[in-house]
Amino acid sequence: MRHFKLIALAAFVVAGTAFAQENMIENAGFEDGVMEPWSVYGAAAANIVKNDAHSGDYALKIDIPAPGANFWDSGLQYKPAGVIFEDGIDYTWAFFAKSDPPVEINIKPELAVDPWTAHGEKRAFLTEEYQEFWTEWTVPAPVNPASLTLHIQFDQASLWFDDARWYEGAYEPFGGEPQSVDPNGKAAATWASLKAQ
Repeated sequence: MRHFKLIALAAFVVAGTAFAQENMIENAGFEDGVMEPWSVYGAAAANIVKNDAHSGDYALKIDIPAPGANFWDSGLQYKPAGVIFEDGIDYTWAFFAKSDPPVEINIKPELAVDPWTAHGEKRAFLTEEYQEFWTEWTVPAPVNPASLTLHIQFDQASLWFDDARWYEGAYEPFGGEPQSVDPNGKAAATWASLKAQ
């Protein structure tokens, strides 16, 4: 029985490694205490704060002074030189955010020049507790230059943003517990349940 457990644990480790994704975002958690290469535009004012982080010591705080004529009048963007969405690749952008008071945002991976074509665009509603939000998309032709953009001028609010991830593949929870997979591709058991057997 012990031999079976060791084989199951080894299979789990291999499966967990196979699902690990490389984060293509630089400064994903702001742990150097700086904002770059992230930027804001419009009326938004941003600074790095050393409290209220989702994880680690730092988070990005953004203050919106008033609702805009359009919700896209202010935004947060990740668009350092060289950001491209390659055709035929499944992408996920995920991040943790909260706000005070609760407020809506618009998540928009996009072409970073006019006509600002959207890919995987979706709305999200922030609350006063951190939640993970994500979107997935695939483009039929390369998007260059590209940007990961949040439209944030729905209303007056303070937003906190942390632990951003952009990677190839389907969404996987942040710090989520990897799972072993049966031959049909279904989750069979978690690490904790395997250890307990």
